[in-house]
Amino acid sequence: MTGKDGYSGRAQPMYTMSEAAHLAHVAPVTVRRWLYGYAPDRRHPNWRTPPVFGDRDTLSPHVSFLQLIEIVVAADFRKVSRVKLDVITAAHRNARTEFGIEYPFAHEDLNLESLGGHIVKWIMGDTPHAQAIDSPEQFSLPGLVDHRIHQLDYDKSLASRWHPIGQNVPIVIDPLFAAGLPTVEGRGVSIQAIHRRWLADQKIDFIARDLHLDRELVEKALQYAEKVAA
Repeated sequence: MTGKDGYSGRAQPMYTMSEAAHLAHVAPVTVRRWLYGYAPDRRHPNWRTPPVFGDRDTLSPHVSFLQLIEIVVAADFRKVSRVKLDVITAAHRNARTEFGIEYPFAHEDLNLESLGGHIVKWIMGDTPHAQAIDSPEQFSLPGLVDHRIHQLDYDKSLASRWHPIGQNVPIVIDPLFAAGLPTVEGRGVSIQAIHRRWLADQKIDFIARDLHLDRELVEKALQYAEKVAA
């Protein structure tokens, strides 16, 4: 497995289960189950649904930035692409084994996507084709490369920053700033602070002038805050 040298800050616990669930827009119980598995029937505690991201050496009440990104990616596969959870679990397990990558869903080189109910890695060449990571025996699948808008910045091939509403909007989640909570890129102003001022009946124009931000950016920050809070 890829070691933690060079990205230890991103692998350190920093979010509570509730904070991670809030940012990923899933339920806290989902975060806990995906990270640690669970026994769906208390009468049979030994029958356990495995964790989506593989067994970890220690159980922690906190979530790292890299784990957060993997939760976000898994949630996207589930909610947007309707990929089955066992497919996501198999894809993560096989990617860790085949490529020796500890956090495959947060890794730049794999660039995993969904296709036909599978999670695939595109093999580029004269004729692009896809390897189904969840079912390695299905090496080639039909389809065209779907160029999606990337929301992640990478350092040493692992996710280092997340732009939750796209690279074209300067709202970023960076584990090195504001305890990893969403901020205005390059300013350090938290989205939470902007939202609190709006909830206190401050007008958007006033907030924008006071913080020296574009009105449009303040509006997008508030839209994002409302979406995450929903």
